[in-house]
Amino acid sequence: MAVDNNYRKNQLITYLFNYAYEHDIGYVFFESDPNNPSLSFKNEREICINMNWHHHSPEVPFTVAHEIGHIMDGRPNLKQYNCCLDYGGLDDEERDADIYGLHLIYQYSCGQEDNFYDPIAFVQSYAIPERMIKETYKMFKDEGEFFYIDKSQNTLHA
Repeated sequence: MAVDNNYRKNQLITYLFNYAYEHDIGYVFFESDPNNPSLSFKNEREICINMNWHHHSPEVPFTVAHEIGHIMDGRPNLKQYNCCLDYGGLDDEERDADIYGLHLIYQYSCGQEDNFYDPIAFVQSYAIPERMIKETYKMFKDEGEFFYIDKSQNTLHA
């Protein structure tokens, strides 16, 4: 998915909302100030997505997947509104939602037969946030289906 490719971005968003529906997660779209984050309400099993996040950022699909991750992780609702104060923070709940979202988009990518061999190409194509690069390399390594060169170690992984 090219960063500027709105059709493919919208296809991914449609996939993610269908996934949410299939998992009994309600969703609301809204357009607000570009700095207002999206939210998840675990008790209500609902996500609210600011479609204007950073002026229609290519990261909106990742945000949708991330919010789905909050609902699917099964943890109690401990920080319902505190997430707004620390959005993108590195606490366990945010990190786990990021990881869930990454894997959900990867699942979509595999269904599209994208066949990425390079984790960076995957990150760039799906507008995955930079904070997820290390986890993306780990995911590719764990999947074991693709060959890629780990540039940090100059080794070929199968």
